[in-house]
Amino acid sequence: MESKRVLILLIVALLSLTAAVSAQEEALKQRFLDRKPLLETLKGQGLVGENNLGKLEARGALNPQQQQSVDAENADRETVYLGISKQVGSTPLDVGKRRAAKIAEVASPGHWLQHPDGHWYQK
Repeated sequence: MESKRVLILLIVALLSLTAAVSAQEEALKQRFLDRKPLLETLKGQGLVGENNLGKLEARGALNPQQQQSVDAENADRETVYLGISKQVGSTPLDVGKRRAAKIAEVASPGHWLQHPDGHWYQK
């Protein structure tokens, strides 16, 4: 009877952990969506570009709120890259570099991108 109780407690703990992870993923997705309009505007103005590590980088003067949004975006991207790297047996740096290549493919005309060799160009 005691082993059955322990098993039930383990199942409840696992379900709680799964729900917590799911809630964290949803919150992460929502933060990305909430920042997207501002970041797209900054990219369109040439104030922010996508670097070759899969992160945003200021290319002009940003006000504190704009810089905070860029920093928050990069922190959340790093969280995602870390999670992916664990799943695929890679490093967050390699995941970020691969993501940078994908971002460059779908970037809007006029956005600033950083080539793998480090030079910046406008799409």
